[in-house]
Amino acid sequence: MTIWQPDLDRSKPLYLAIADSLSQDIAAGVLQEGTRLPPQRDLAWKLGVTLGTITRAYKEAENRGLLSGEVGRGSYVKRPRGVTALNVPAGEDDGIIDLSRAIPPPIVKPSEFDAALQFVMRDPKKLSLLDYAPPEGFPLHRAMAVKWLKRSCIEAEESQVVISAGAHLGLITVLEALTNPGDHVAAERINYVMLRTTFRNAHVTPMPMPMDADGLMPDALETAAKQHPLRLLYIVPTLQNPTTHTMSRKRREEIVAMARKLDLTIIEDDIFRLLDERVQPPTFFELAPERTFHITSLSKTLAPGLRIGFVVSPKGQERLLRAHVRNMAARTVGLTGEIARYWIETDAASDILSRTLQENAIRRAQAIEILGATRFRCAPGAPFGWLELPEHWSGARFAQSLSAHKIKVTPGNAFDLAPSGPSHHIRITFGAPSTGLRARHGFETIAELMQEHEEDDYTPVA
Repeated sequence: MTIWQPDLDRSKPLYLAIADSLSQDIAAGVLQEGTRLPPQRDLAWKLGVTLGTITRAYKEAENRGLLSGEVGRGSYVKRPRGVTALNVPAGEDDGIIDLSRAIPPPIVKPSEFDAALQFVMRDPKKLSLLDYAPPEGFPLHRAMAVKWLKRSCIEAEESQVVISAGAHLGLITVLEALTNPGDHVAAERINYVMLRTTFRNAHVTPMPMPMDADGLMPDALETAAKQHPLRLLYIVPTLQNPTTHTMSRKRREEIVAMARKLDLTIIEDDIFRLLDERVQPPTFFELAPERTFHITSLSKTLAPGLRIGFVVSPKGQERLLRAHVRNMAARTVGLTGEIARYWIETDAASDILSRTLQENAIRRAQAIEILGATRFRCAPGAPFGWLELPEHWSGARFAQSLSAHKIKVTPGNAFDLAPSGPSHHIRITFGAPSTGLRARHGFETIAELMQEHEEDDYTPVA
């Protein structure tokens, strides 16, 4: 029998604090499998708590699969049988610095994740999370979405919200619901790297729109509509991917006026909005709620593995999406929804978002310092930047050369809806490296390589 005594967090119920301490000590290797715990009366006396508190704590630990109790023999530490460690794909163990994924830095604390999981475990109705969620999402998750959307100044009723398994599936669902094969969809020419494939899989035809320093040019929509019937406009108005533009209010109002003139439906993809702490122009949903589908998610602000997307429909069009959520297998997983709900309702989400903003700002400042503000376009809050390369480098060749240094970036031509020639840009993201030091090393290697000349493609002859 071990002389184990828990380190208690007395801000929570004591029986939970004891069970949590037990869980942590087992995970840390302090308590090995097969260890016999102190008798309940002895532990109650040492801690100065009632016997009922210890009994309840041991029962909680048994429910979590941490203990096995044997009458007359005591309680023993156990581990789940037949389960191996999660086989996480190779990341930084192989030496690669990934500057290609637009995700938040890894700043979630184990205690924040543990608290959310413990919240789920204490729920007497937790087994209902193993069932299919309703197509529009569980009611409490839609209420969570309405609360989160208020951060973007969006006032929506729960009936207008559909929960999807991430913003990307939300976009696919909206396209499926609103379009027919062959329909034309307008979008800024330089855009989200998966947009080309998404449009192709939805059997719609992209109409790449010209851009200026303020984003999509409104007059181009009218010109395009004269060439082909145009029904939809897809747009990322804040921290546009990859250019990091944020569209002014004036430009947004001009686009809304043109959309009303042409009777266009707007799909507003606003997943980066909360990363910019500056005062933001109103969303397209605020300016044109009668014709805007607003899409956002928690993947860019809290954690990429939380595949939780929120789609807000214009009033009267809610039913349109529900059947398509089911058809596209786009509904979210109840367990991840509960983790998100715990974080949002306890305001842990605010702490996580705040730390994300701080770490993004540090890494952005390093990138600008090393790469130079003239060539590196990166608006405040952006989790990535758009780097213009010297003329002698194409984006594709530069990215290929960087891979030899074990650094991953995305070449500029991947973002072009209508590729017509080599791009001299790459996108550099900040969040994936485990530390700012590793990100900085990546930035420094990029700066050094920019000064070199790529090898000429020629075969020497005598």
